[in-house]
Amino acid sequence: RAFNMRWAQQWTALLLLGLLAFAAADEADADEEGDDSVYAEDASDEAIGDSEFVDLITLFPDFPDKRFTQGEFIDVLCGFTNTGDKSYNVTAIKGSLNSPFDYRMYIQNFTEMTPNAEVKKGDQGTLFYRFYPDPNLEPRDYVLTILVDYVDADKEEYRSVVFNSTVEVVESQSALDSRTFFGRFLMLSFAGLCAFAGNMLFNRFGKKKGRAAEAKKTGGGENEWLSGINVPRPAEGRSNSGKKKNK
Repeated sequence: RAFNMRWAQQWTALLLLGLLAFAAADEADADEEGDDSVYAEDASDEAIGDSEFVDLITLFPDFPDKRFTQGEFIDVLCGFTNTGDKSYNVTAIKGSLNSPFDYRMYIQNFTEMTPNAEVKKGDQGTLFYRFYPDPNLEPRDYVLTILVDYVDADKEEYRSVVFNSTVEVVESQSALDSRTFFGRFLMLSFAGLCAFAGNMLFNRFGKKKGRAAEAKKTGGGENEWLSGINVPRPAEGRSNSGKKKNK
């Protein structure tokens, strides 16, 4: 019985540790995401506008539905069309994920790339940009913003917002598999613990009831073991005749 109690305590401790670890992992993910969220608003960025002679379009070749997987690289192709009479030099491309509820809240800032690509007057060019959504991002909707900085031949600076729309970050398959495996492990552990506890309760109380019923059944009388057996009794006639002879 002491051995069974120790096993029950160990199973309970393992189950509690698993639940605590699962809860701590989710809380750590939320905290880490919260730490990356900062408020920022740069007045100098707002002062820089785009050029009326530049047309920009974006394309996500691997994610046309704009559902990005956390922890995977996302490639973006930016089409740059120069309709003016001056050449432009693209100096930087950068992006960020923002909260859909408050655009000033930056969830994640992506690495800035400096292509230093020149697009001459009347020409078109394709710019490449790659960003990496953090694996700990909560799967939900965000606002993705991609900016392109460029200067003309007179060194005048411009900035164009090539993409500013809601996207969805979905959970990676590896994270989903690990969560599924861990959830099944906890379920199996809980089921095993319940079965073990039920077996202990049955052995403790079920056997006592069985023994009490058996004792009650066998305690009805000392001669119950003789039931069904014909035991011969002494005849009354013989006893009476014997008494007469003695007289």
